[in-house]
Amino acid sequence: MLVLPVVWLLSAAGIYIAALRSGMKAFKWALAALFTGPLLLPLFNSHKRLLLNKARGRNTVLFRP
Repeated sequence: MLVLPVVWLLSAAGIYIAALRSGMKAFKWALAALFTGPLLLPLFNSHKRLLLNKARGRNTVLFRP
């Protein structure tokens, strides 16, 4: 019963820290994570990838080992 709110708070804190490290609007993402919980992670990752592609340019390739 207590596990679900704890998971939602931890995911909101994790998304807040990840948004700060990525240079995104951290408070907005943390607030969205409070309402949706871990379901926001795919949207966050795709948004972060789109911002990175926008910042680096259209024809660049990111190296991922």
